[in-house]
Amino acid sequence: MKKFKTSLYLRLSKEDEKVGESESIVNQKILLKNFIKSNEDLELVSIKIDDGYSGSNFERPAFKELMEDVRNKEINCIVVKDFSRFGRDFIEVGKYLEEIFPFMNVRFISVNDNYDSFKSKDLTDNLIIPFKNLLNDTYLRDISLKVRSSIYAKIDKGEYIGAFATYGYLKTKDENNKNVLIVDEEASKVVKDIFKYRLNGLSASKIAIKLNEQGILSPMEYKNSIGLKFNTSFRKNNRGKWTSQTIFRILGNPVYIGTLEQKKYLKPNYKIKKTIIVPKDDRVIIENNHEPIIDKDVFYTVQNLMLRDTRVAPNKEKVYLLSGIAICGECGSNLIRKNNGTKDKPYIYYVCSNSKNKKGCIGANISQDKLEKIIFEVIKNQIDNVIQIENIIDGVKDASYLSQKIEKINKFITNKEKELIKYKSIKLKLYEDLKEDILTQKDYEEFNILYTKKIELIEKEITKYRNELNDISKNPKDEKIWINSFKKYKSINSLNRELVVSLINEIKVYNNKNIEVHFKYDDEYKKVLSYLKELNSLQVACNG
Repeated sequence: MKKFKTSLYLRLSKEDEKVGESESIVNQKILLKNFIKSNEDLELVSIKIDDGYSGSNFERPAFKELMEDVRNKEINCIVVKDFSRFGRDFIEVGKYLEEIFPFMNVRFISVNDNYDSFKSKDLTDNLIIPFKNLLNDTYLRDISLKVRSSIYAKIDKGEYIGAFATYGYLKTKDENNKNVLIVDEEASKVVKDIFKYRLNGLSASKIAIKLNEQGILSPMEYKNSIGLKFNTSFRKNNRGKWTSQTIFRILGNPVYIGTLEQKKYLKPNYKIKKTIIVPKDDRVIIENNHEPIIDKDVFYTVQNLMLRDTRVAPNKEKVYLLSGIAICGECGSNLIRKNNGTKDKPYIYYVCSNSKNKKGCIGANISQDKLEKIIFEVIKNQIDNVIQIENIIDGVKDASYLSQKIEKINKFITNKEKELIKYKSIKLKLYEDLKEDILTQKDYEEFNILYTKKIELIEKEITKYRNELNDISKNPKDEKIWINSFKKYKSINSLNRELVVSLINEIKVYNNKNIEVHFKYDDEYKKVLSYLKELNSLQVACNG
């Protein structure tokens, strides 16, 4: 009797584990070994197992070994528990059964389906087998849809669905909800240092070098060190090190300000494994989702810095103090530093890059010492102004004139709302009068237009005064984040890169040596001044 050199193929996916013990690898193996014993023409050569692999495709390690054995003629028979263990893709399974295995003269047996490719097939087999494969494919599609729906539901609720938390965070160990991000005290310190280094003028590559020199574990190595079996495609060495790309990913990730951005990538369907990038507008972004590590003003300052041309000078660790901040007021180009003296007696000045390239700009130039001295004084004055404004705001509490104004506006809104109800009631009754022939069609249309305009006018007035009430009632001292950004530098005694980039958007220097300093939070600053001016006018009116 001819003996077929046989390999058993077993597969179990995570979805199959939920079905129960019947699909387990152990039970598959028992079933298939008993089948081999009961068939004398089958000689067991090997057992191939793919544990934890989906049947949606054939990119499985054990299956690839199986096909390599077929090509090497080490086996010529494959036995599976049922068609679903072999694969769930209707088209691909059919291709193997109808084309590949017959061509390679390989016998294929599916025990529970009572299918043997070397035995005669009747019309029923020709109908049943493709139908079973189609059912397996449909099952795979349904599982995919259920899993995707479950994931999207978690995303919408602000649950973190990644297998590993972003560096700086850990996933909570709460058994009821493992999808919450909590701050990792050790790694978060490194994240804060990275943002601090960037504010101080270090480039991404310099930051990476510094962290490697300090012996700080890279995100991958750190996760492995705390017991997480983590790997990444970004790894380039045997021991993962910090790289500029890693630093850029951290600096640009809004997760560090408490914003969770998910559904950034997706697979078109369960058969296509290649992921595509989801447009920004279609992603799920939830702000204030978890505890932040980095202040928002620091984060957005860094984002702004990364858009500027701030290359580090040769043989320097940091960018120059005003790099990317000081620009020519005449043409908008960056000012560059030049030395008009000698190495021993340098005379450093800032000059328009366009004027030196002879591109038609009349140019701006100013000595470094003079410009930095002016900037230092301007910053000190602005900080003093902001602190003074805060003191004035804190003094504005429940002033009587403010209460009188609020009471007056509330009374006006109440009267207008009563008037609005009246006109809406009249407009509603017009139609009844038309039906009862009290009004002609022409009169109805004229009155309807008249009261519609009255209603629209009153609604606009109510909206206007509600906005005014909101502006008066809303004390700016409740929104002091921008004020604190200035206050934390109130004890400065010299300029540094962090101070400049944290408070200033840009510095314009003109050819006539005039200088404009555009501070951050300029709109908030003007809004508070307007608020205080309005309160002052209101106080004068009430006292008068």
